[in-house]
Amino acid sequence: MTTDMLRLVDPAAEVEATSIAIAPRLDTLEGKRIALIDNTKHNAERFLEATSDILANKYGVAGFDYFRKFSASVPTPPEVVECLTRSCDALVHGVAD
Repeated sequence: MTTDMLRLVDPAAEVEATSIAIAPRLDTLEGKRIALIDNTKHNAERFLEATSDILANKYGVAGFDYFRKFSASVPTPPEVVECLTRSCDALVHGVAD
C-alpha cells in the first residue's frame, strides 16, 4: 500500500529581524546639511519643497542634497545612501500620494 504525500511550501520570505540603533538626535538643525529623497510618488516633490523651505527659514538649515528615485517601488541605491550619509547630517525621505 502506498501513501501519497503532499508537500506544502510557504512562498513568503523568511522574516529576519535585526535590531539597529537609531541615529542620535541632532542638537540643532542650524547650519546643518539635509538630504532629501523624493520617492517619485505624486506630490512627493511638493512635500520636500515645502519641508526644505521650513527647515531653511525656520530652523536655519544651511543646505540640501536632493535625490529623486527612479521609481517608488525600488529602494534608493546603496551607493546613493552612502554618499548622502557622508555629505549630510540628516535625511528626509518624501513619500506622498
